Amino acid sequence: MEKHQEIIEVLNELIEINISRLEGYQKATTDVFDEDLKVLFEGMVNESTLFENQIADFVISLGGEPAKDCTFVGKIHQIWIDFKAAVSANNRHAILSSCEFGDEQAILAYDAILEIDEVQKTPELQRFLSGQRQAIDESLKIIRSLLHATHNADAELETLRNQEN
Repeated sequence: MEKHQEIIEVLNELIEINISRLEGYQKATTDVFDEDLKVLFEGMVNESTLFENQIADFVISLGGEPAKDCTFVGKIHQIWIDFKAAVSANNRHAILSSCEFGDEQAILAYDAILEIDEVQKTPELQRFLSGQRQAIDESLKIIRSLLHATHNADAELETLRNQEN
């Protein structure tokens, strides 16, 4: 196990990131009113659950103990605190902005881990982590599209209100 300790530790960080992401999106699905966001967030819950399980299986195959909860302190934790606050306010733009930031940070974490020599020497690990990173990137593109549409709709409403005055 000592040989793989570094890789187990970084994989556990990814598990924690996915647990944090999962918890944030679970909160969102119960608190957000917009049906399109509920459906999107439910998909992200499923995605994060799958990723967490895949990484945990790999940690076990290396002889390690997978992380069981979100103990990752730092940016991801703060992201989801901000996210939960945005959801509580049910502000579509704020919710989507928090999602965007959270998934950007998750992608950065995946990118850093994919650069580690031990990961690069393990094609199976590199392949499935790259696939997970790509899926989060696809989710991020959807979030950005919705965020852009929300921003344009808000700007249009503001223009109409100004014309009325």
